[in-house]
Amino acid sequence: MSDEKKEKGGRLHKEQKTAAGSDQQRRLIFKKKRGGVVLTRTEVKEIKAGRKALRKEMRSRGIRSRKEFETTAASLGLYFDKGRLAGLLWFLSGRGLWALLGAALALLGALALISVISQMRGYFTINLTDALFKEGIALSETPDFETQASSLTALPATDVPEYSISFFEDDIDTGYYGEHNADYFAYTYFLRYEAEDDSELSYRWEVDISSEAQSLSEAVWVMIFEDGEMAFYAKVDENGETECLPAKSVNNVGYLEAPLIQYSATPDDQYEVIATSGSATYYRVIPYDFVSDTVVATGGMDGVLPGDVHRYTVVVWLEGDDPDCTDDLIGGHLGLNMQFSLATEGGDEDNTGNTTGGWWTWFKNIFDNLKWWNG
Repeated sequence: MSDEKKEKGGRLHKEQKTAAGSDQQRRLIFKKKRGGVVLTRTEVKEIKAGRKALRKEMRSRGIRSRKEFETTAASLGLYFDKGRLAGLLWFLSGRGLWALLGAALALLGALALISVISQMRGYFTINLTDALFKEGIALSETPDFETQASSLTALPATDVPEYSISFFEDDIDTGYYGEHNADYFAYTYFLRYEAEDDSELSYRWEVDISSEAQSLSEAVWVMIFEDGEMAFYAKVDENGETECLPAKSVNNVGYLEAPLIQYSATPDDQYEVIATSGSATYYRVIPYDFVSDTVVATGGMDGVLPGDVHRYTVVVWLEGDDPDCTDDLIGGHLGLNMQFSLATEGGDEDNTGNTTGGWWTWFKNIFDNLKWWNG
């Protein structure tokens, strides 16, 4: 073979290799383009090498601006068109994943902030666990149960002043349905068992503090009526003693009448005669202690039969005679909820009947718990 033929053959072989490289570039899913023209592999390598050399040169001159680099590279033709999937590919890269994580955390923070605002201006809630609801228990704001639900909400009591247990009217439980706030929070509702068979059940309820600010629970008192029978609750004092009014050490003043004693389920436990003077009798009121820092009270019903209706009224106020009721509470808020569950359900449960855990409680407090108080 002559030298001319060898040269021609070599040139042809080289051109075929270049064409093959070009074909391979064109068969790629993510094609490199410049000015809308698909580049060959050789051209892509040359542009990448040129960009690398340019970056090195600019850095040696102290120029590290990405914008300046891209502007200079574009003027020299050392660039690639940005494809439609470039953004997606960037998100799949290391930096993209970190950016995506940062955006997710920012969104979570925003939702948490919205939740906090809602909690400060939200609602008192009553909930049934799924298990209790499936057994046939329903809630309603009216005794005719025209509208039924597995949960209820009440309008918040806002900008409430200090109040006194002695100020409540006798019909605080019987004279209203639904929300009836004044200088306190009050809500009346009904629970009915609607099973089709003759089976009976037992349920439990719990009133919880979901969150608070300014330690408002130190001076908040809670009254719960269950089928017309009442009990009232308060947090223990700074010494861990029951917050009696007046205090056990005070015997020269008292309430001239025993507030709402006619509705008390246990009058001997919650009222005490301090003294009598002529026809006047002076009383001390003795609240039941909150169960814990986060649980106000617990209770329940046994032997509930189909068709049975039970009436509940929850009253919450800032007790003005409580020594902890000071100006330090201004601007505080408190969140409460009342939950019903089957007596056979084990452990603490959330509103969907799922057993709660540490992470679930945190998540639920951000997104689910609503506040009814804004002091």
